[in-house]
Amino acid sequence: MAWKDSLTGKTGHKILEGTNLVVYTAVALAMVMLVNWFVDRHNHRWDLTPNKKYSLSPQTTKIVKELNRDVTIYVFDRERGFRERRDLLDNYEVLSPKVKVQYIDPDRQPALARQYGVRTYGTIIVAAGEKHYEAQGDSEEGVTNAIVRLLKGQKTVCFIQGHGERDVESAERSGYDRLKKALENENYQTKTLVLMQKLEIPADCSLVVIAGPRNDYLPPEVDVIKKFVTGGGRALFFLDPGVELPNLSKLLADWNVAVRNDLVIDENPVAQIFGTRPEMPLVIKYGSSPIVQPLARMATLFPLTRSFELGKEYKAGISTQSLCETTADSFGVADFNPKIHEVTFRAGKDFKGPLTVAVSGDITSGGDDKKKEGRFVALGTSSLAANAYLGFQGNRDLVMNMVNWLSAEEDLISIRPQPTESQQLNLTTQQMRRLLFGGVIGLPVLIIALGITVWYRRRT
Repeated sequence: MAWKDSLTGKTGHKILEGTNLVVYTAVALAMVMLVNWFVDRHNHRWDLTPNKKYSLSPQTTKIVKELNRDVTIYVFDRERGFRERRDLLDNYEVLSPKVKVQYIDPDRQPALARQYGVRTYGTIIVAAGEKHYEAQGDSEEGVTNAIVRLLKGQKTVCFIQGHGERDVESAERSGYDRLKKALENENYQTKTLVLMQKLEIPADCSLVVIAGPRNDYLPPEVDVIKKFVTGGGRALFFLDPGVELPNLSKLLADWNVAVRNDLVIDENPVAQIFGTRPEMPLVIKYGSSPIVQPLARMATLFPLTRSFELGKEYKAGISTQSLCETTADSFGVADFNPKIHEVTFRAGKDFKGPLTVAVSGDITSGGDDKKKEGRFVALGTSSLAANAYLGFQGNRDLVMNMVNWLSAEEDLISIRPQPTESQQLNLTTQQMRRLLFGGVIGLPVLIIALGITVWYRRRT
């Protein structure tokens, strides 16, 4: 039959090819339309960058989703600068209907730029009602911290000095200036306090920090701290091993926490993956406190730490719990002093792991009509928060979560944005030569050769 002959001949072959092309094109268009519909309907994004550059951290997600008022993020820049910021900032709008992002060209809207005091291109302003703050940079950390600063009143962290404590202004490895910056980024004001000059803690101190004293506090100073906490204040203790602190230890003992005079050694082989030494325990086991819940899949490092023991006796109005524990392979060298250079486990004398290296506690005092809740956190090392170690894995999050819990800012407890890391590919001369001849020259030549082969076969 004629129609069968037409389908089996050259004409039929061309008709089938044309039909297949139409069908494939229609299927491809349908798939594209379906994907666009799905993305538009579900408003979902995928970040395929290795360091999740365009994804928001758990802390930002938590803060934005819990907003109870409208927030506007203004980006003042030239139009060509908007594109690189949309990938990050538009995620804020996706998280909450209370967030709006507006991209403003200050040359076209000078009045708005003057209203917010914009002087340079690339400025980001976060505004809510009549209040606004400028973000410190265009990173997620800068924008989120501006939101926190806008919506929450500023609190003061007082670092007690006068006993050889860590220097919050020092940029050296042992200094605390990185911690100071982290606090200021989350809207905390920091200042130093010398109790020996005036035996009182100012009313504007939200919490006091005792950061690695080299000498013990005097009894009157301890009494001031005790009165402050039992009256509803908050305190954070960093107590290093090898330092005799009988007065501070007695204060914590009154709150059902025994401070051991030991040095924790952890011989867990897993820690060797991180290049740590036995005197630098790697902690991956945490308690149930909201302080450490976000750290469930992260490691923290406790360099040169002592341990604590929670009292088993009931004390009215006092509740304590373990925050961080070492592994079963650890032990505490009893009666440690810095002159000891070699340590081995001594059965019957040293403390067998797992050991508690960080604790928290609540202290409730006052009558039923006027109860006051004080809080404290104690760590067995001050090195964890030093410049040299604050950036290790979850160390910064652990310290900042402790500060947030102590200052009753529980909604800020989370995992913070990580600094953007550049992705580098290091190649040897031989590898570069292979890449040149294999990818830049070889692959195009191969494609051309295959094309010529296919063309030649069709002609024959």
